[in-house]
Amino acid sequence: MQRFRNLLMVYSDAANHRPAMAHVIALAGQTGAKLSFVDVLEDLHLETSAVHAALPGDLLELRRDEIAHHIQALGADLDRVAIKILVGNAPVAIIQEVLRGGHDLVIKTAQGPDTGLGGRLFGSTAIKLMRKCPVPVWAFRPAPQIRFPRVLAAVGPPPEASVGDQLNAEIISLAAAFARAADGRLDVLHCWRLPGESLLTGGRTRVATSVLESMRDQAETRARDYLAKCMRHITLSGATSRSHLMRGRVGPILSRFIASEGIDLVVMGSLARTGISGLFAGSTAEHIFQTADCAVMAVKPPGFRSPVTLTTGS
Repeated sequence: MQRFRNLLMVYSDAANHRPAMAHVIALAGQTGAKLSFVDVLEDLHLETSAVHAALPGDLLELRRDEIAHHIQALGADLDRVAIKILVGNAPVAIIQEVLRGGHDLVIKTAQGPDTGLGGRLFGSTAIKLMRKCPVPVWAFRPAPQIRFPRVLAAVGPPPEASVGDQLNAEIISLAAAFARAADGRLDVLHCWRLPGESLLTGGRTRVATSVLESMRDQAETRARDYLAKCMRHITLSGATSRSHLMRGRVGPILSRFIASEGIDLVVMGSLARTGISGLFAGSTAEHIFQTADCAVMAVKPPGFRSPVTLTTGS
């Protein structure tokens, strides 16, 4: 986790979220990273004079003091931990704070009761951050102990440009760091398919079975070689690792693997709208965010620019 030097965690009042906040406070202390907590008041419109007049003049300061009291009880040094109170739409306000403060990781705990497979582990704020935040988003459920002994790196397909290689290297490197920190195991999963296979098995575009098998073998070999290349270029010292090459669509395979292997954390690429080949589609990452019964870290490719910007006066 030395990779991250300026953390931003979304604050929660819920009692069961306190171990997660304590974990991040301790993590920042161990690594020497900067840490800020951010709280967004979505229902206030302070620019409206009538509403503003009905609120205590020091409302934001009172809220900051309340949060300071809670995080200090969790071990935070208030001289080293910043507290930011924002007003507005939560995902937009958080991303703007990332841009303003130069943060390199956003941390969000799950909200609400609808968690687990078949439900929604993370709500709309986490999904929007996953789509649009320019830095990695680490989201996990609150628990008495925060630990990730089984970590999965979901490697994307071979890219047409080096940007995909950089993203997959980052995914494996981050996943390995988590596995080492928990003295756990790293699994690296890469999925492959033969593009256009359905067109080659029927109708006028059907090809001979021997030709189809040869094309499949070539596609599998390319995928195997790419996975081996990814593994060779990452330092995995201190982490027990195992690689997996599976045929099929990445979304369903990831979901099944996470459930069957008891994965605690999946590190994967995400991009909401992409014209760049070789990256996970936004729908795949969103599906995992919504259904996987584990923590998720969503990583953007180098050069990604958020559609959210700092507005004048922000």
